[in-house]
This record gives sequence, structure tokens and C-alpha cells, in this order.
Amino acid sequence: VRAEYHMQLADSLERAQALREAALEYRLVAELYPTTSHYVEAVRKSALLHSSPSNPYRSDSTSLYWFRKYVSLPISREERSAAEVYVFMLEQMAIQQNSIKTIEMMVDSLQAALRKQSAELASKGKKVQDLEADLKRTTTELQNLRDVDVRINKRKGR
Repeated sequence: VRAEYHMQLADSLERAQALREAALEYRLVAELYPTTSHYVEAVRKSALLHSSPSNPYRSDSTSLYWFRKYVSLPISREERSAAEVYVFMLEQMAIQQNSIKTIEMMVDSLQAALRKQSAELASKGKKVQDLEADLKRTTTELQNLRDVDVRINKRKGR
């Protein structure tokens, strides 16, 4: 009786597009009333609603959990095949999401290294500019000393 009440409530919430609440009601039936005739339907609906693109609170991992549970139940071959497709797709999505996270971490690491190298390059570039300026001043001073030396030697030679 309680399971039926929760199933009816979940169904009305689902029709009203209150998908989070409907999923919670189906989950409640699946967790609290596994021996009732509503159990299989509650598991299926919980799996579907947790993966629904219309559900702003969707959770692929929760959906995968319920689809795996659904596949283990005594259901028709067609239902099992459809649920296995969902399981496969959700597992592939999880793998892809992990790959994306790994790539994002690598990109972040490379960007940090690039920023560090850019800062080092800028610092070394500044140092090169300072050394070039010193070299120019030293060259000018050396040329001035040569000019003075030439003038002194010309005066001595007269």
C-alpha cells in the first residue's frame, strides 16, 4: 500500500516535470520495498529519470547504478538489451569524462609550465638587454680611450 502510494506520487511528479522529486520517490520505493510488485518499475524509472536530459539534477553515476541493478532483475530480453545499451553508454561516458579530466589536468600543468617559462624568458630577455646596454657603454668608453690614446701618441710624435 505504501509502495503504491509512492509510485502514484512519483508518477504525478514526473508528469508535472518535477523530475528530481519523482526520481527520489522511485528510489524510495526501490530501496524500501524490494519485495513488492512495484520494485522492478521503480528501479527502471529511477534509472531513466537519473539519466534524463530534462532532469536538471541528472546523475550519470546514479543512473548507471540503477541500470546495473535493473539488468540483474528478471526482465524481458528486449528490456535487458535496452538496459545493457544504457549501461554501456553510461560506462563509456564515464570513461570519456575521466579522459577529459586527465587531459584538462595535463593542459593546466602545461599552461603553468608555459607561464613559468615565459616569465623566465622575459627575465633572461631583460638581462640580455641590460648586458647589451653595458656592452655598448663599454664599447663607447673603449673607443673614447682609443681616441685619447691616439691624440696622446700624436702629441708625443710631434
